[in-house]
Amino acid sequence: MPSGLILLEGGPLTVQTALALCAGVTAFSLMAINLFLATRPVLIEAALGGLDRVYLTHKWTGIAALAAAVLHQSLDMTFEGDIVTVDLAKLAVDAAETAFPLLVALVLVSWIKRLPPRVTAPLASIPLLSRWSNRDLLPYALWRWSHRALGILFLVFCYHQFFVIVPFKANALVSAYLNVMAALGVVSFLYTQFGAPLRPRRYEVTRVEHLPAATVIEAKPLGRPLKPRPGAFAVISVARAGLREPHPFTISGTLPDGGLQFSIRALGDYTTRLRDTVAVGDRMTIEGGYGRFDHRRGGAQQIWLAGGIGITPFLSFVDALEPSDQRQIHLVYCVTSADQVVGLDRLEAAAARVPGFTFEIHASRTAGRFDAARLIEAAPFPLREASFHFCGPAPMRDGMIKGLRDAGQSPKSLHFEEFEFR
Repeated sequence: MPSGLILLEGGPLTVQTALALCAGVTAFSLMAINLFLATRPVLIEAALGGLDRVYLTHKWTGIAALAAAVLHQSLDMTFEGDIVTVDLAKLAVDAAETAFPLLVALVLVSWIKRLPPRVTAPLASIPLLSRWSNRDLLPYALWRWSHRALGILFLVFCYHQFFVIVPFKANALVSAYLNVMAALGVVSFLYTQFGAPLRPRRYEVTRVEHLPAATVIEAKPLGRPLKPRPGAFAVISVARAGLREPHPFTISGTLPDGGLQFSIRALGDYTTRLRDTVAVGDRMTIEGGYGRFDHRRGGAQQIWLAGGIGITPFLSFVDALEPSDQRQIHLVYCVTSADQVVGLDRLEAAAARVPGFTFEIHASRTAGRFDAARLIEAAPFPLREASFHFCGPAPMRDGMIKGLRDAGQSPKSLHFEEFEFR
């Protein structure tokens, strides 16, 4: 649509100029849409099938915006246009040219989570650099600040859009469209910075348990509690130094008093600090529950596969199972060793309470690697007739799906969530 308006209302333009203008309008529009997606809109989450899909769309929209901006910047434009003042137009061009390399750098940092192994592997042998051989390119806190900076750059591009020379009148439809996009982006950015902090609910940590494979945290509401669906996740922030940055975690259980439980494995800097420092009495904010990972959307026969700490949504699933449930469900819980099992008592209680629910634990250290052939053998029904719910490492998921497809046992439906939010 915006490109069509450029062609209709821009007058006689060369092909190169028209392409440059269309690329600029597209880049500006995609940046505005991306800022809107960053507000975590509930209706968009429902339409796309979960917040993980919203973030995936957010990522690729940002990459597409960068590609369009590069095209716009690289093409020369020649036309006669109306300007407010020469000085304002020149400043608008200069501001965009200054902001452009910053946009490239920030989008690339957001896109490239880690450097490839062939780059980082040599660092492992250097004492001072070895700690970075398996780290994210940017710590999470700095990555969040880079996203805030993208919002500030959008304000610069709004100025550029308002005052740069254009081959159409100020009252043209394309001008109105660009003004709407500018308003959408600016309002969305201001909301994420000043309005979104009002959404989380206040909680207090009531229990902390350190298990070999996870830190179990329970918190009670200090006001109106959240009422998440089984399998949902939330964005939490703990009021303690080093733990204030919001991070998403699956809710592993709900408590009778409206409290929530999280089972978190120490996999990075933040989760390690959380394990070492969080304590009973700490205040925290929780926003959620997000996601569309829900066993109730599955069929009459379901296979659940949990890899490591991927058991957390399944714990909330089994808590929600009723004795009258007619579905046949089998859970395979893969761990490295038996001491890493989390929530065994809840799995056993569900198996005793619900006739159709069964589970098994696969410890790879003693039983070997769990693959598609073993999953086919473990399932008490043909997998091609079942719903497959997975939570665990992405490589395990991809390998399992490929193995099932190669064996002619592709599931009837596949359910999982992307947990790469950056």
